[in-house]
Amino acid sequence: MALHINLFHEIDKARQLKRRDPLKLSMYGLSAIAACCALFYFIELGRNHVLHRELTSAQEKFRAIEPKAKAAKKIEDDLNVEIKKSEAVTQRIEQRFYWAPLLEQLSQVVPREIQITRLVGDVTGDKSRKCALMLDGISTGADPRRTAEELRTAIAEKFAPKYHSVTSTFKSLDDGSELVMLDGKQLPTATFAINILLTTGDETTPVPPRKK
Repeated sequence: MALHINLFHEIDKARQLKRRDPLKLSMYGLSAIAACCALFYFIELGRNHVLHRELTSAQEKFRAIEPKAKAAKKIEDDLNVEIKKSEAVTQRIEQRFYWAPLLEQLSQVVPREIQITRLVGDVTGDKSRKCALMLDGISTGADPRRTAEELRTAIAEKFAPKYHSVTSTFKSLDDGSELVMLDGKQLPTATFAINILLTTGDETTPVPPRKK
């Protein structure tokens, strides 16, 4: 049997130990990690560059349309102001008080024995309006005071179906000093002043207090 003697076993052993050196393996591992980190850094750097370029482009577009946006906003604000004014005017027109129907009803109850000498009207409130009429006149007939009283009652009865809280009261009722000619007869007169109060629109119902 042949005998082989390896005179380089010490050298081979040293080479093997050198290949398995922990420090060397650690350096390889750290180098690989550093290469991965560098690769990730360059990838993120490229992405940030793209995002920065897109941001710059978006900012340029925004600066280009910003004056138009401000002008459009100003036009929108002006239009909103005009719309509010128009709505306010329309609302006032729709909710305004019409004197013609009230005067027409009043003329229907005034008899031929009465002459209206003065009529003053006033309206207050928005939705639930308070209307006040001051009516001065001269009445005649066999009993001119009774004629004025019939007018006061007829006014209240005429306005009650259409308006709310109708009141018709005498402010004054006095015998007149003059005589008037009616149907070929001279008749006595009376002067009167009637205050008429009524409510138009929707009356607001007060909320009843809660019981304890």
